[in-house]
Amino acid sequence: MRRVYIVNRLRKIFSSAEQRKKIERLLKESPLPPLAENHLLRLVENSGAKAINKIPAALLSALFRVLGSSAYLSEVLINQGKNWPDIFLRQVGNSQKTVDQHLRELKPAFAESNSLDEFSAALRKHKQREYLRIGARDLLPSVTMEETVRELTAFAEASLQAAYQYCRNEVEKDYGPLLLPGGKSPNRFVILGMGKLGGGELNFSSDIDVTFLYEDDEGESSGGLKRTATPREFFTSVGKKIIQAMGQVTEDGFVFRIDLRLRPMGVSGPLVQSVDSAMLYYESWGQCWERAALIKARPVAGDLELGANFLKEIEPFIYRRYLDYTTVDELRHLKMRIENELLNPHEKERNIKLGYGGIREIEFFTQALQLVNGGYEPRVREPSTLRALAQLAQYKFIPAQDKDKLSDAYRFLRQVEHKVQMVQEGHVHSIPEGKDEEQALARRLGYTQVKKQTARDLFWKDHRTHTTTARSIFDGLFYGAQKEIADGAAKAGTIWNDLDRPELIIGELDKIGFSDPAKAYENLLALREGEVYSPPSPKRLKVMRTLGPALITEIAESSAPDRALLNLSGFSHRIGGRTGFLTLLAENPETMRLLITLFADSQFLTDLFLNRPELIDTLIRVDLTRFEKSKDEMLGELRAALQDQNDLEAKLNALRRYKTEEFIRIGLHDLGDAIELEPVLIQLSNLAEACLECALQITIDEIQERFGAIPKRRFALLGMGKMGGRELDYNSDLDLVFIYDADDDAQSRGGSKGILGAHEFYVRVGQKLITYLSAATEEGIAYKLDMQLRPSGKAGPLVSSLDAFREYHKTSSLLWERQALIKARSVAGDPALGKEIEKITESFAYGQGLTSKGVGEIHHLRMRMERELAGEDETRFNLKKGRGGLVDIEFLTQMLQLTHGCRHPELRRRETLQALKALKDKKILPQSEHKLLSNGYLFLRRLDHRLRLERDQSIDAFARDPGRLDGIAQGMGYETAKKSRHKQTARAGQKLLRDYEARRERIRACYERYFLPKDKYL
Repeated sequence: MRRVYIVNRLRKIFSSAEQRKKIERLLKESPLPPLAENHLLRLVENSGAKAINKIPAALLSALFRVLGSSAYLSEVLINQGKNWPDIFLRQVGNSQKTVDQHLRELKPAFAESNSLDEFSAALRKHKQREYLRIGARDLLPSVTMEETVRELTAFAEASLQAAYQYCRNEVEKDYGPLLLPGGKSPNRFVILGMGKLGGGELNFSSDIDVTFLYEDDEGESSGGLKRTATPREFFTSVGKKIIQAMGQVTEDGFVFRIDLRLRPMGVSGPLVQSVDSAMLYYESWGQCWERAALIKARPVAGDLELGANFLKEIEPFIYRRYLDYTTVDELRHLKMRIENELLNPHEKERNIKLGYGGIREIEFFTQALQLVNGGYEPRVREPSTLRALAQLAQYKFIPAQDKDKLSDAYRFLRQVEHKVQMVQEGHVHSIPEGKDEEQALARRLGYTQVKKQTARDLFWKDHRTHTTTARSIFDGLFYGAQKEIADGAAKAGTIWNDLDRPELIIGELDKIGFSDPAKAYENLLALREGEVYSPPSPKRLKVMRTLGPALITEIAESSAPDRALLNLSGFSHRIGGRTGFLTLLAENPETMRLLITLFADSQFLTDLFLNRPELIDTLIRVDLTRFEKSKDEMLGELRAALQDQNDLEAKLNALRRYKTEEFIRIGLHDLGDAIELEPVLIQLSNLAEACLECALQITIDEIQERFGAIPKRRFALLGMGKMGGRELDYNSDLDLVFIYDADDDAQSRGGSKGILGAHEFYVRVGQKLITYLSAATEEGIAYKLDMQLRPSGKAGPLVSSLDAFREYHKTSSLLWERQALIKARSVAGDPALGKEIEKITESFAYGQGLTSKGVGEIHHLRMRMERELAGEDETRFNLKKGRGGLVDIEFLTQMLQLTHGCRHPELRRRETLQALKALKDKKILPQSEHKLLSNGYLFLRRLDHRLRLERDQSIDAFARDPGRLDGIAQGMGYETAKKSRHKQTARAGQKLLRDYEARRERIRACYERYFLPKDKYL
């Protein structure tokens, strides 16, 4: 009845037959004719039929699409009264607007408003006009989804900027202006857009996700009508007023609902935060989902430069330097949780945002690949989903056809979302229920009936095509790994069960990644058969039926399959017919994975392990043991191991066994737990000190037994270089200086071999200590000792008295020796003497600054080392002494320490990284250069670390051959391509070499900035 009444009223108003016919056609073509009829009647009742004539034919269709699509937009138009035609023409006829255009239009509201309420009302009226314009244009077939989201985003940014400016002015009335310490410039504030706002992709009824940040926590405002305020108080007030101006529902509605849940610490965090506190939060506690959220972060209002600088600083948190495929797993679990919490099976099809193949899946897919690859390729760091997909395709991270399919699906779903939300400006994401509602939605989207297929039918057909395609591509990334594992296990089972068919199996081994499949086949046979001269037991065959395929799968996925299998075969031969260990591996997948990782990644640790198969207990227990042990803990354990040994040889072997066990314990944690480098180096340094302490006691006991003790004697070992800096790596030499303190005429009290003077006594101690640690026994060597940093180097005596040591550095030492004293530290022997020596070395190293000539001398020595010792050419690099190597960083750090350490005791640090931090804290080293040098130092030390782990020796030089570096690179976190369309195509070794060359050039450039102008920093 109501519709009949409306139709009759319209016929009376549009009395002309020609006009009535045109109106009836337009109503019929509108998305929902009954809705359009109702809105049209209300529109013309007060303005008459002639008002329609003011609308040109080109825009009439747009008018009726609005009337038949959106109650919200129609109400805005109706509320304009008789002026609606002029407003419609002025708004809809306009082209796209920029942020600056919006701000110019909002100027009168800013200037004429006398209160926040008046300003808020003006903002809402501007929104109504703009939404009418944007919504009507969105319904035009010629307007793209990208244009609409760009328009909505520009309006949101302008509204936030205007609100911020007005609200800051209001707060300044209460508290006075807020300036930075020093009072010269204002404490800046930025609004970061997150989510769709940051990506430039707003919906009609989006909440806007924002984060409020300010520049500095220091100081307070100058005082206003109320009082002074701290920066946190001042900007909290600003933030609250912005939320009120934008989000409070009034008689004029609201501008945008503001969502702050993506800020640091989420809902439990403060409303506003300083950039430093936000940075600290992300670096200390930031989670994977926050990294994904920050991809879309963009400064949208306030001080844009402040926001851009913050995002630049936080990039290393968002985009890890090394490929990070664990991200995919974390995002997949997050997506599953969202699905389980929010969606029933019915909703999974109808929810445009969260459903199968929906907007969120396309965004998760895109963000996962950005997080995985963005550290390596900065050009994929793009907040816009569509632009990010384009970049991912351009740089070969996804196939071009996947980019096209996902982009089309994303555009389609966003258009659907717009058309659903514009009806009532509702925050909804589901396709409306009911055939009539679905038909109306389809018509709003521009579908019309084709033969027997209704607009609704055609819409659902496209919807299913797009969502099925998007879901399939999403599954390929997020669930593909699980399928690959299942497929891999099946294939591995086939290989294991068909080992008697070499012609088939060798080909399969080649396919799954073995470089020498024929040799791999031989090793698999040996693994299956066990001992050479006896057939495998039934128990072994049964265990290996389960374990064999699992081992093949793990080995094929390792960084060095051929080496892992060869070492596993060798280990199997060592343990012989014992099946208990094989059963343990079959029942403990984590232990099996750790063993394969050991055999693939570290030939050094593997050789230790193969020589001591009884250390299998260490492998089993490693997940139950603490990684970190103090020097005192290690010392207690080693002394207990030595206690029951009755002769010298047994003691030296026990010391070596303990060192080997600890190397394996530390190494297994190192390989299996993704531990940072610094704690590993500290553990290795603690171990060396414990071994030195016990070896020194063994040595002194042996010498005293033969020659008697020296009365009132003291002896100390001074660690230099990496030993002094607690930076020892696997197989590092120990740089030491031997110093004793005794009366000039002191003699030993005599023993079986006679009497010695103090100097000769300690020469014997030094010689024996070197022998006891460096000589090869049945347990190998313990450590190599390097004494070249003693006074006068190789030409000087092996040991020095305290007085001679002091006098030498007072009168004769060279600058390079002063430089070496920076790292001097007492590591074993008499603690009191050690402290005295440390005071002496500190006074000599830092007693005076460094002249320009001294800087030049250090630079000359550095260049000479590179020229004469690095040995770099077109075939190899030297990561320590070569161009841009570790020595560049160490010499630059030490030069600055020697220059400024006399005035700043805080700089007197032995550890390179700690010294760099101290130089930054004292403003001697700019933050950017501190980051460059610290990151460069860690990168080079990690590379050195991995070379030592893999190659069973201390290596400075390495080949410029990416193929030989794949295993090293994977150990550092680089990814070698698998046969998957979503992963890198370059090999891990190539990426490592590219990074190495780029870093060393940046390090060398920084080095030259300080050394070439020799007088600049003095």
